[in-house]
Amino acid sequence: MCSSDLNNTLARPPPHTTTMYFSSRLPTPHRAACFGLTTTFFIVIFLALAHRDLRGEIIKSPSSPASVTAASSLRSQTNFVSEQQQWHGEDVTDVVSADLPADHKKDADDSHFVFLQKFPLEHTFKMLFHTEVVVCPREPFKDTAFLNFLEGKLKTLTPSKFDETASLKDTAQSPFVAIEKEQWSKQSEPGCVQLGYGGANCDMGCCGSPHKHQNSNYALSSKDAVIGNAMGDHKELYLYGVSGSVGGDEVISGEDAYKAVCHGHMNAIEMGVTPVCVSNWAGKDYNPLTNNCNTFTSTVLKCVYGFSDAKPHLGVSDMITVKCPTEKKEDGVDVNQCVIPTMDERVEVGRKDLLSLE
Repeated sequence: MCSSDLNNTLARPPPHTTTMYFSSRLPTPHRAACFGLTTTFFIVIFLALAHRDLRGEIIKSPSSPASVTAASSLRSQTNFVSEQQQWHGEDVTDVVSADLPADHKKDADDSHFVFLQKFPLEHTFKMLFHTEVVVCPREPFKDTAFLNFLEGKLKTLTPSKFDETASLKDTAQSPFVAIEKEQWSKQSEPGCVQLGYGGANCDMGCCGSPHKHQNSNYALSSKDAVIGNAMGDHKELYLYGVSGSVGGDEVISGEDAYKAVCHGHMNAIEMGVTPVCVSNWAGKDYNPLTNNCNTFTSTVLKCVYGFSDAKPHLGVSDMITVKCPTEKKEDGVDVNQCVIPTMDERVEVGRKDLLSLE
């Protein structure tokens, strides 16, 4: 009972009316306490039933002996990639992120659309969710009608807070807008970058965020997530905005975003000492409440692209408000942003000065 002495003050009701009588005579504070205890009880039961799916484990692809040998060598020799092991070298495909030395392009035609995809988790009654950011250049979208559709949606969205050319008169109706399945399911051309995070038995920077060939050549129509327990058939897609508008902010591609959020930790290769972008995003850093996949997507949306970190109906899956780090740009101005590190195409032993922040 919620009050041990309450029955002494109440007349015993007939048996068939006990529950109704008792609840109706409870003082308001006791009713609130009972409701709180009942709610807590059901939440505990729900979490107990869903505990095995709270930690989204990243999907591991089989590694060849050559890639395992390369990974071991790279981990023991930080800041080193030999001339024989170029960024696109076969031996380091599973360790080094693809296309790292990407240039920053400012042409309007090279603008990138920023999406959020949402998946319910298995065995959680569709009450817990996994999210990922998908960044797409215009090239994969051969359908002019779909591009025009996206352009129309952009007019309803808040521009990036990092876009200094955005007019103060730009009034937004929403931080994001849903894209209907009948639209995104037709976009099967690869070329987008999938940015996600999950738990893994590794403690190296960004090893919890897969960035292999399939992640950097992702199709918007794909239902694949970086974790194994996401329900792909129930994927939902939302548009947050565009990076690189006409005469506007500098283009941040999906590869740039990965470099920014990983901040020098390129799939277990330490490229230099840089400020942490909210977390190191190691697999062992994963926490289902305080540092999960949705914390990662909040960081990408808010601290890399300058969009809102609000998300569509995630409930208890997304309870953390991220705080972006303060960094200095080349002009000396402080920004609350995860700035994109830049590096030479090859990193030599002991040369941490090869990594700089823009």
